[in-house]
Amino acid sequence: MRKKLRDMTFSKPLILSICLMCIAMIFRLLDIFILRLDDLLGEIILSKIIGFIIVILFVKMIGDNLNSIGFNANNRLSIFVLGAVITSSLMFLGYAGELLIFASDSPKLILAAIDPKAGVSGGIGFALFLLLGNVMNSFMEEGLFRGIMIPILNRKYSVWMSIFLQGLLFGIWHIPWAFKWYMSDIVSGTNGFLIALVINFFPMIFIGIVLGVMYYYTNSIWTSWISHFIINSILNLVHVSINGQLNVGMTIRMSIFQSTIFILIPVLIILAKKLNKVHVNYNIGV
Repeated sequence: MRKKLRDMTFSKPLILSICLMCIAMIFRLLDIFILRLDDLLGEIILSKIIGFIIVILFVKMIGDNLNSIGFNANNRLSIFVLGAVITSSLMFLGYAGELLIFASDSPKLILAAIDPKAGVSGGIGFALFLLLGNVMNSFMEEGLFRGIMIPILNRKYSVWMSIFLQGLLFGIWHIPWAFKWYMSDIVSGTNGFLIALVINFFPMIFIGIVLGVMYYYTNSIWTSWISHFIINSILNLVHVSINGQLNVGMTIRMSIFQSTIFILIPVLIILAKKLNKVHVNYNIGV
């Protein structure tokens, strides 16, 4: 089994990446549509935990360790600047843009623990639960899409093709939410479903590419992990009320953030190269 997996990392890395995503997707679909833990708890926590276990098992099965997929903290300054500072700054730029656009409606910033996808809310305990879910979600998705996929794809494809392919799979990974929104009447009709499909697919490709760039050029998965965690946590805890309705301008907020950080990819690469002190080769599957 170990030899077959190693051979696939060289000969069929895209098929292997799709297979790993499909295995994790089984538990994701079970969580969303059968167990419906997002409706009950506000988080699909089970599939996130199982997903990260899948990441660990795969790395162990090919005879490697988590360090081989980027779980190191060698370039702490670049990790902090790209993962924390730039992500936080651009997220609040998105909020500022939303507040400015809806200025005539007297928008208000509200701090509350709310899962925008499921609409579930709660107090301090729920806030901590959401943060725990974000920790596990970031570990799982960064470990799978960035930590495993980029190094093995890069054995057959160029760096940029590898980053794009995992970003594309990351977009596909989020498509189930469009069906969930339709089934839950968050959106209605064909047009509503198509809008949900677009929102949960194309922006996720762009974010997946950005996180892939952060991961690859800082030589550490912690950069994309921190960025991912911050994005999800801010969306869970900081909300905008417009005419008594929460987060109706979220699409505008996230469009500003996503387009800005995507345009700044060359800047991210330059900063990473200037701040990096240690270069780490990803040798997964060797």
